[in-house]
Amino acid sequence: MRVIAGSAKGILLCSPKGNKTRPIPDNVKESLFNILAEIIPDSRVLDLYAGTGAVGIEALSRGAKSCLFVENGTFAIQSIKKNISATKLLNKSVTVRCDVLKTIPFLEQNTDGIDIVFACPPYPLADNSSYREKLLMLLSILFEKDIVCPGGIVVFQHRKITLEIPPGASFLKLYDTRSYRETQISFFEKKITVGNMS
Repeated sequence: MRVIAGSAKGILLCSPKGNKTRPIPDNVKESLFNILAEIIPDSRVLDLYAGTGAVGIEALSRGAKSCLFVENGTFAIQSIKKNISATKLLNKSVTVRCDVLKTIPFLEQNTDGIDIVFACPPYPLADNSSYREKLLMLLSILFEKDIVCPGGIVVFQHRKITLEIPPGASFLKLYDTRSYRETQISFFEKKITVGNMS
């Protein structure tokens, strides 16, 4: 696992032992960042369930302004900090050890609006309704609490399932999906309404 492009290109990243984290494969990461290439520079990034920090670090390496990494695992947090240090991106990084849903109040108070959210919640052993509901609940919270700025996006890496916009969430748009074996990446956008336009 390495940084693919940018200021930290080629630097190898470490990951905790065991199977509690799911590092994004380099080919999937490269495809993801090819899609996002035009909006990464100067963006404010939030990396949830950050694991090794590989996705947020890739964004920083490619010119993102800042990244907040949120992860609850002890060994994963240690890996993130080592990787941030190795890539010399400390000055643009903040790491928070906390359960993602419990960190929502912190995010409301300590962010000026996030441009891009990356989220890879733990995969269940099989597709089930509770997993789907958890993904949609997190998606709704991120947008309803105004953590994501108008026009901002949420990128979910998840088990290959169909995700539909929750009822009443007309401010959301699912604008792209990509599948890689059992993994799917879904791209959601917060629509810009008339009240949000300057």
